Amino acid sequence: GPSRSLPPEEVARGVAALAGRGYREVVLTGIHLGAYGRDLCPPAGLAAVIRRCAEEAAVERLRLSSIEPREVTPELIDLLASSGVVCPHLHIPLQSGDDGILAAMHRNYDAAFFRDLVQRLHDTIPAIAVGVDVMTGFPGETESAFANTLRLVEEMPVAYLHVFPYSPRPGTPAAALPGQVEAGEKKRRAGMLRLLADRKRRAFAQRFIGEPLAVLVEGRTDAKTGLPLGFSANYLPVLVRGDAPPNRIVRVTPFSWQDGRLVADRAD
Repeated sequence: GPSRSLPPEEVARGVAALAGRGYREVVLTGIHLGAYGRDLCPPAGLAAVIRRCAEEAAVERLRLSSIEPREVTPELIDLLASSGVVCPHLHIPLQSGDDGILAAMHRNYDAAFFRDLVQRLHDTIPAIAVGVDVMTGFPGETESAFANTLRLVEEMPVAYLHVFPYSPRPGTPAAALPGQVEAGEKKRRAGMLRLLADRKRRAFAQRFIGEPLAVLVEGRTDAKTGLPLGFSANYLPVLVRGDAPPNRIVRVTPFSWQDGRLVADRAD
């Protein structure tokens, strides 16, 4: 059915209720998050409801779930840049870096638009973590089309990737398209992107070695080191040395990157 949005006052009450129960971070999510409020009377917008929740300061952190590229508005970017509550982190589906494949998917943007969006986010908010979804093996994806995706991701200042091969769903238009890609080839391409993802994640994280970070400590520990695990506002996983009780936001200084996580000392 059509999109159905919670009224802004219900969103604000929900955030306040979670904060009252001790939660320090709330993720705003939806099937189509960027379309929030269009169905309300009068219509509302995503940035407006985020601003309301942030200004009421019921919770220490607000994080956004996945949002479509064309719905990352200048107002939303300004809010991410100026708010001390909204986390500098966005997850934006790319799917492909080839314009022909994007058109076949009926995506409403091209590679140049996506590249410019990510660069604008990075220029406005240098510490922002931008994650992207990338699909391999959509029908019609040639080696050249895949190379376009690989090159685009390599060029962009993204923090991490979610990589997955295309899976045909019976009855969908894509399942009947010509140029279906063989399973082994989809897997090979996905493997290449995951290697690139590892490099991107490491390069982004290592920028913050020696820099102060605020980390929300979770109620779990790393099996190998026994250190408590937490996440920075820009979605970096951090192992904390020193007193770090769960459900506390602590100041840390990272000193290394090990096994996909920053390792840090308490700085306060």
